[in-house]
Formats: sequence, C-alpha cells, structure tokens
Amino acid sequence: MAQGLGEGGTAGKPGFATLIETTDWAATPLGPRAGWPQALRTILRLMQHSGQPMFLAWGKELSFLYNDAYVPILGARHPAALGQPFRAVWSEVWEELLPLVQRALQGTSTWMENLHLVLHRNGYPEDNWYTFSYSPVHDDAGAIAGMFCTCMETTGQVLAERRLRENEGRFRALLDAAPAMMRVTDRDGHCTHLNRSWYAFTGQDEATGLGLGWLEAVHPEDRPRAKAQFARAVAARESLRVDYRLRHVDGSWRWAIDAAEPRIDPEGRYLGHVGSVMDITDRREAEERQTLLAREVDHRAKNVLAVVQAALRLTRATDIGSFTRTLEGRVAALARAQTLLAKDSWVGADLETMLRGELAAFLGEEPALQARAWLEGPAIALPAEATQPLTMLVHELATNAVKHGALSVEAGHLAVRWWLSDQRLVLTWTESGGPPLAAPPSRVGFGTRVLDATARRQLGGTIALDWRPEGLACRLGIPLRRKPPAPDATDSATLTIL
Repeated sequence: MAQGLGEGGTAGKPGFATLIETTDWAATPLGPRAGWPQALRTILRLMQHSGQPMFLAWGKELSFLYNDAYVPILGARHPAALGQPFRAVWSEVWEELLPLVQRALQGTSTWMENLHLVLHRNGYPEDNWYTFSYSPVHDDAGAIAGMFCTCMETTGQVLAERRLRENEGRFRALLDAAPAMMRVTDRDGHCTHLNRSWYAFTGQDEATGLGLGWLEAVHPEDRPRAKAQFARAVAARESLRVDYRLRHVDGSWRWAIDAAEPRIDPEGRYLGHVGSVMDITDRREAEERQTLLAREVDHRAKNVLAVVQAALRLTRATDIGSFTRTLEGRVAALARAQTLLAKDSWVGADLETMLRGELAAFLGEEPALQARAWLEGPAIALPAEATQPLTMLVHELATNAVKHGALSVEAGHLAVRWWLSDQRLVLTWTESGGPPLAAPPSRVGFGTRVLDATARRQLGGTIALDWRPEGLACRLGIPLRRKPPAPDATDSATLTIL
C-alpha cells in the first residue's frame, strides 16, 4: 500500500502518503494497514492522485481519511484529524450533516450546492460555504462500508456573488433616485430594470416595461429605428445614442434622447447596457424656434435689402446732399424697425414705441416731441410682419410733414391717434398749423408708392388722404390678422414726398 503513494504534504507538515505510512493504524478502529480491504486501498489511491479535495469516512466510526487537496479546508485541524471519527472532526456542524450522512449510508447519494456552515477549523467561528456530494462506498463483499465525498469550498464565490448582488441593489437604488429615466439590460438586450422615473413618465409597470416591453412606449413610427439601433449596439457591445418620441403618461408624445453604454465587469465580460433617457422636447422646440428665427431674420434681411434697393432706384433729389439725407433717413427707419423686432425676439413691436421712435428722428428727444406731437391710443402689439412696413409708412408721412407739412414750421402740430375696431388697427394722422395747402399735390413720388404698397398690398388695409387747407389728415385701417387685398385694389389719392 505504501509503494506509489508519494510524499505530498504542505509546508512544515507531512503529506497524505507519509501520514498513511507513519500512523499507528492498529490503535484505530481501522486496524493495521495489512488488513485493509481492497476497496479502501483503491479509494485512497484515487484520492492521493487527485487535485480535487476529497475525504473518505470508513467503517462503523466513520474514520476520517483525506487527501492533500482537502488540507486547506481542515485548517488547523490537520494533521490531527486523520483517522478520527467524522463526528469528532466536524463536531460543531455534525447535527447539520448527520441527515446527509445517514442518507449516504443508506445507499442514496446527496448533492449540496453552496451549503452554509459555521466552522471552528482555526479556533474561531467562520462563515463558510461548500458544494459537495456524499456517496456510499462498498467493501469487498459489496456491503456499504462508508461514505466518499468530493467537495469544493465556495466561500469566496458566494461572498463575491453576495457583494455583486449588494452592489446591484445599491446600483438600482441609485438609478431609482435619479431624476432621469434609467434602463439596465442583460447580455441579450432584454431590459432587467427600469427606474421609477421611467414608470412615472410613461405609465408603464414592470409587467409591461421589462424585457423588450419598453419599446411599446416608443412612437410606432420611431420604434423600428430605435429597436434596430439598440440591437446593433448590443451585438457590437458599443455605445448607443438615438432619439425618438416617447409616450407620456398624459397620452402626449415627447421627444427623448436615449444614450446607453455597455457594462463590463472587472474580468472584461460584457454584462449588458445601462442607459439614460431624457425628455428633450423643450430643447428640440427651442432649436426649431431658433431655426425658424434664423429663417425669419434671413427673410426680413432680404426684404430690407429689397426696400433699400427700391429706395436707391426711386429716390430723387436736386443735389447729392439731399439725395444722401433722404436715403439715409429711409435706411435709418428700416434699422429702427429691425431693432424693435430684435428687442422682442422678432415676434412683434409696441405701436407707440415705434411711433415715438420715428417722430424722435425728426423732432428730437421727448420734450421737443411732446411739444409738437400728440400721441394717444391703447397699448397695441404689432405683429412682426406688420412692424417694418408700418414703420416705413410712418417715416414717409413724417418726412412729408417735415418738408412740406405741419412740422416744417414751429407753429405746426401733429396729432396721432389709434384704436382697435373689429380686429383692425385704425390710425389717424392729423396735421395742423402748417403752411396752407392750396390743392392736393400733383406728382407721385417714392413716398406715395410706399404708402400705397404698404397700406394696401403688404398690410391688406386701406388708406384715405384728406388734403385740407390747414394740413394733411390721413386715416389708415390695417387688419391685425392679415387678409390678402383684392388684386385690383387701387387708390387715386396721392401724396408728394419727393
């Protein structure tokens, strides 16, 4: 029996083969080695050459025999445990193991996975976990003579899995506390966790959201694209970024951006994806407004350039100085209109602010303006599309008043009144105290064209001019909700500006 067993052992302690040879077996229930049955010898040889922890409990006392791989499990009980009764070796857990031992001795094998045992193998209690099997063994006559065990300590694995579960629990608690919608998936791309924000936003629950159910909250038109991009990210173990419309709990569709990153464990294994879903509806609408605003600015800039070009073509003067002053005044009026629109984000402008700005360009600051002009009317917000045309119209009226009308003399005065009538702005421009008018002017200039094109064609309104001896009286009617004018709309009234 001694031949071929080898030495084995651990540092400072004899190995399995040495102990078998040097132990006085005659003083144990097993008796002298020479009398050991062949079945016992065969199992011992199997144990000696295996790197798997094993032990054999043999005979009536279940004498304990183990290989070198089992020594770390015994701890400080090695080598004294060799040959001792099983119940003495593991006395602190004997009551727990006894039912398993009895089943094996009755001929039934048992298998236990990650069984928790509190052992005192090093002189103090330790929590340990083991995966093992107990199998009956037979002597040479075929009778059950003991129990054979192959085992593995799984304490490290169990504790690692427990830490992983605890970390997962903390991770999910963190996700649930996040204000953004969060999602965790497994290796196959199936959703294993959705946080509270997702359920609160979409109205889904675990029964409808987990797995691939979360896709049901995506707009039907966006769903195929979102599903395909997510599948590609899972297959390639790569980042994901996709936007789609997501159903809100109130039934509306909100734009969302879904960004996910692969989860990799410390060993480099892919675990799935973790992603966040953010409502970007407000941002998207702001971007769309910005785009529309840029287009509006571009459109208005082109309109301004068109008006400037028209002013260049139609402005007439007796000398270059007059031409320059007239043209600069019209361009300045355009600039003031653009400034008013920009101040209110291109949504419109206050009518009185526009009027005061245009008259101040001719009369100076507020005290002088109040001495020469009377402005009266309610607060009215001009639509954006009406602001620039109406500014040019008022500028031409003021230019005429300064050159030829009431504002050309110190005694002259101007009254501007306005009100709303059936969603129309009615504005009257009344001059008095200026040079007497003998008759209406006979020549049509740029100003006349501006008045007609502005009031009728651009604003879809009406204009009426009354050339009274004491000064011009003009009445404008402008719909604040644009109605296209009739194609053949004309007005015979004229005003000499140039």
